[in-house]
Amino acid sequence: MYSKTYTLLIVVLAALFCLAGDHFQDTESQDSSNVKELLQQAHEKLDEADEPGALELFETVLDSDPENYEALWNLSILYSKKGHRQDSEEQMETYYRKGKELAQRALDHHPDKSYSHYAFAVAIGRIAEIESPRERVRASEEIKKYVDKALELDADNEAAWHLLGVWHTRAANLTRAERWAANLLFGGAPEGASNSEAEECLKRAIELDPENILFHLDLARFYKTVERNEEAVEILKKTVQLEPREMDDPDLLDDAKTMLNELNG
Repeated sequence: MYSKTYTLLIVVLAALFCLAGDHFQDTESQDSSNVKELLQQAHEKLDEADEPGALELFETVLDSDPENYEALWNLSILYSKKGHRQDSEEQMETYYRKGKELAQRALDHHPDKSYSHYAFAVAIGRIAEIESPRERVRASEEIKKYVDKALELDADNEAAWHLLGVWHTRAANLTRAERWAANLLFGGAPEGASNSEAEECLKRAIELDPENILFHLDLARFYKTVERNEEAVEILKKTVQLEPREMDDPDLLDDAKTMLNELNG
C-alpha cells in the first residue's frame, strides 16, 4: 500500500508533467506561428524588391527551423543572385557555393519539391559560368537533369521553364571552345538541345508569368542569337513597357533598351 505522501508526490509530478507538456505544445505552436509570420514578411520584402531584407528574414527562419523548405530554396536563389552582382569571380564563387549548399539542403530534406531541384540547377549553372568551357559543358548535363525533375514535379514552375529555355539556347549555340569541349566529352552538343525547344520553353515561361522582364529579355536574346532580329525587336518593344518588380529589373530594362537601339540602328 502506497503512503499518502508517496501518492501525493505522484499526483504532483503528474501535474507538473502535464503542465510541461502544455508548455511545450504552446512553445511549439508559437514557434510555428513565428515562422509563418517571418516567411510572410520575407515574401513581402521580395514583392518590394528588397532582396537584402528578404534574405535576412529567411536566414532568421532557418535559425529556428533549419529544414524549412521556403527559406532554403529562396535563400539559395538569393545567394545565387547576389553572387551574380559581384565584381570578382572570387566573390561570385563565395555566394554561389553558399547558394549550392542551401539548395543541397533543400534537396536533402525536400526531394519531392520542385523548387529544391530548380534552386540546385541554378546554383550549378552559376558556378559553371565562372569555370572553364569544359566544366561548363560538363555541368550542362547536370543542370538539365535537375531542371527536368523540377518540371516533372511541377509543370507550372515558370522559373524552371525559363531556365530550361536558357539551357537550350546555350546548349544549342555553343561557343567554339564549348563546342570543342562538348565534342571531347560527349561527341557533340548536349543531347536534346535545340533552338525550337529554347523558343517553346521561354514562351511557356512568359505565358505563366507575363510581366517578368527577365523572361522577355531572354526570349529576345534567343531571337538575336539565332538571327531572328525582327522577332527580337518585337519582344523588346514589349519588354521596355513592363514595370520593374525585382531588384535587377531596372538594369535588365536598360539592357533591353540598349539591345533595341542596336537592332533598330
